[in-house]
Amino acid sequence: MIKHISIAAIFILGITVSSEAQLTAQQAVDGMARGINIGNSLDAYPNETSWGNPPIMESYLANLKKEGFDAVRIPITWNNHTMYTPPYTIDTTFMARVDSVVHWALENGLFVIIDAHHETWLKESLAGTSVTLADGDSIARFDSIWSQIATHFKDASDSLIFEILNEPDPMTQSNVNALNVRELKIIRKTDPTRVVSYSGYMWSNSDQLVTAEIPDSSSKYLIGYYHSYDPYPFGLKGGDTTDAAILSAVNGKLDQVTAWSKKTHIPVILDEFGFMNKCIYNTRMYAYATVIDQALQHGVPAFAWDDGGDFAIYNRKAGTFNEIEDILIHTYPQSPDGLKIIQITPTSVELQWHNRNAESDSITVERSVATDLDFNRYAVVPPNDSILIDNSISGANTYYYRLKIMMKDSTELQSYPIMVNATLTGIQSMSPLTQFELSQNYPNPFNPSTVIGYQLSAKSSVTLKVYDVLGRLVKTLVDANESMGNHEVTFNAGSLPSGVYFCRLQAGRYSKTRKLLLLK
Repeated sequence: MIKHISIAAIFILGITVSSEAQLTAQQAVDGMARGINIGNSLDAYPNETSWGNPPIMESYLANLKKEGFDAVRIPITWNNHTMYTPPYTIDTTFMARVDSVVHWALENGLFVIIDAHHETWLKESLAGTSVTLADGDSIARFDSIWSQIATHFKDASDSLIFEILNEPDPMTQSNVNALNVRELKIIRKTDPTRVVSYSGYMWSNSDQLVTAEIPDSSSKYLIGYYHSYDPYPFGLKGGDTTDAAILSAVNGKLDQVTAWSKKTHIPVILDEFGFMNKCIYNTRMYAYATVIDQALQHGVPAFAWDDGGDFAIYNRKAGTFNEIEDILIHTYPQSPDGLKIIQITPTSVELQWHNRNAESDSITVERSVATDLDFNRYAVVPPNDSILIDNSISGANTYYYRLKIMMKDSTELQSYPIMVNATLTGIQSMSPLTQFELSQNYPNPFNPSTVIGYQLSAKSSVTLKVYDVLGRLVKTLVDANESMGNHEVTFNAGSLPSGVYFCRLQAGRYSKTRKLLLLK
């Protein structure tokens, strides 16, 4: 498999660190771009396999690096493996197990984040507004845990990062601020230059990070982290939402944290994001691609949440990845986007997309009919094409499509996949649109204007948009009349150059596209 190294290198170009130098937080962030979590394993309780996943294998870490990941976050819950009374010793067998997994990752050239994850015993003890860190024994136990972790890994590669506490809810903001300062000082006794990550209170969202107290504003070895399953409730509860809502939510968070990072000089990472499998498939795939695309553009490393269940990406028993892995690895700001099904009939599917890359000499359209998503080449089209009709669908099959571009430097760019079920194609018979024609015979040319006519058999809102061959919107045609009967709208292309255009009409849930040829 051809990897993404060449384009990814633009995000770390110019970062040179000698083998003897200690990585700063910024250098660590510059070396990361695409990360993944190994959730519901070492953070499961009472033991690693209690939540249905097999033990983490060395081959998993090797596979992550082979596929193109830069970093892995290994959530760890210490509670069930630590004495409840002084000196709060961590079980040696469990520490050895953590050590093995961490070093497998480091030996495979991955950045590694380990944390204190489901430490409910600590969080609940520091929840009340009248409670301080001095109350009770929980804080002493947590101090000991971090002291032991820091001591054990003091000689480990500086690619190992400590995360103080995952999602501190229901702790108060003041107690989270105080805890971050306290544990950082404990870690610094043993690891004065270890990169350490911290968050704000509650669920570690971006709002909480930017309002949190900075544990040490003078440190070069501090990272701020945040989590985002936004837009909520889509990410965490499933269902559907709009592409616009996803893009707005993702960019809103990234804009917020990068502005904060610029102001505070503290680099930031998104070390948990995801969209559960109860989400509508096409929207879910778009959401994963949007996070990676926008995170790369903002320079923020993004770690997908993989728990082997509702957010599964890697099948830990079979040792295989699903299609989300391809999104995480092969999405770039230059990847094709806007992939949509714009028309469905019982025997055909019409695809539309936008090619954002000027270097490519062709686009490969891949299709899968199998449930295991084994994509195969269906067609190769010129780079300027933005529409393709598949006239070979039939029966009760479910079809998946995606686009692939191979760059001159062998970097592979992909779009996110989309799905269509041929049994759900009764859209035509339910459509209020009974006619969609041009004033000239089809095919046409026209100069400089043409009349677009359509007929509605039922009252319906209608949108008409004209795109160029690159899929760029060049004109929105307005017809405010939603009544039944014949309609005509004039498309005046006097300001546009000669060439091929596409007019897309949407009536209710139904859409139809006509090719336009403008000759001047």
